[in-house]
Amino acid sequence: MNNFFVKFLLEGNNHPSSGQVVFDSSDHIRFQNGQNVSGHNYGCNRRLVIEKNIQGDEGYTVTMYNLDGLHPLWQNNIQMAPKRMKIISVKGSIVEFRGFGYDENALAMGVPLEVATFENYGVVL
Repeated sequence: MNNFFVKFLLEGNNHPSSGQVVFDSSDHIRFQNGQNVSGHNYGCNRRLVIEKNIQGDEGYTVTMYNLDGLHPLWQNNIQMAPKRMKIISVKGSIVEFRGFGYDENALAMGVPLEVATFENYGVVL
């Protein structure tokens, strides 16, 4: 794990110079509209990759992978496509990220702004 990058995260710094961290987890809880909709998902193996914004702007790019196998339709293990996120709070060693910006491909297809926003996504570590 890149300790220098972790320092950026724990400081709430949304302008990291470079780097990434990778977390593997066997449990997660899914929230929709602030409500727990799944309870614990023990045994659901995921990898979370947090890296400097791949577009070079403020914030981070967060991607989630399914470590339990390939998706039957799209034949890869991406559970959550890369999302632009910023740190919105740090409490001790807990860091909360929230998405920002829009899915440009969705907007090009005429999807409404409220559906294409990345603000609906977040991660708490």
